[in-house]
Amino acid sequence: MPELPELEVIKERLGPFIIGKTVKEFKVLKPYVLKSYLGDDLRGEKIKSIRRRGKYLEFVLSDHSMHVHLMIHGSVQCVLPSAKIRKSANALLILEDGAVIEFSEKTAKKRMSLYIKKKGEVYARVENLGVEPLAKAFTVDRLSGLVKEERKQLKNFLCRQSKIAGIGNAYADEILWKAGLSPFKVSADLSSMEIGTLHHAIVDVLSWAIQEVRKTNRIDKRDFLRIHGKKGQKCPKCGDTIRIVSFSQSDTYYCSDCQTSGHKLKDRRMSKFYR
Repeated sequence: MPELPELEVIKERLGPFIIGKTVKEFKVLKPYVLKSYLGDDLRGEKIKSIRRRGKYLEFVLSDHSMHVHLMIHGSVQCVLPSAKIRKSANALLILEDGAVIEFSEKTAKKRMSLYIKKKGEVYARVENLGVEPLAKAFTVDRLSGLVKEERKQLKNFLCRQSKIAGIGNAYADEILWKAGLSPFKVSADLSSMEIGTLHHAIVDVLSWAIQEVRKTNRIDKRDFLRIHGKKGQKCPKCGDTIRIVSFSQSDTYYCSDCQTSGHKLKDRRMSKFYR
């Protein structure tokens, strides 16, 4: 799933090609993708900006905004007028100069979503997102308040979009490895020093990842990650084997020497996890 670093780079790359251009036509090719009622046509509206909020991309038009959540297999790209539209395309935003913004999803699960609202309307899912981790408002004190609000395992806490917006499964693993904290340690039990270390790791990992994503032409490739997806490989810090705990919807990667005081967590959902 694209997370904050990938979406930041998508936003940066799309901007120069679409900002200031006028919409000629909006086509919904697969109705499931549109999660709102569109009473007005988008024709004639200019694209004023493109923004990111959490895991959403927002296309700001003259009178409407389009919020896009790519989920796991979604993608958005600007293609030339001569390009063949892919079978996986869900919707098209056709511009007056002939360029096309293509929203696609390479899966049969149909999870990608587009939500269009009029200027001034509120989209609750975006409004209820937590603090942006690279914003000035995300201070150590702010993080300290968030971790004390509930007793959540750290991996789950980092992925809670209502707390911190934009972090998902992959970067949560990278952040906790960087901080040397167990994914299963309870958030409310963190010491002041651990909170400071976690804050530094969040900002450092996300900033570093944005730079790494910028270097590649493949948004869907994360070869630069140091622990996530590296089961069986050596930990870059200590040389121990990177291990995994599998769940039905996701996998958690960790280094036992760096994060769990040498305890090796059993790879099944009902394990007794060490802190």
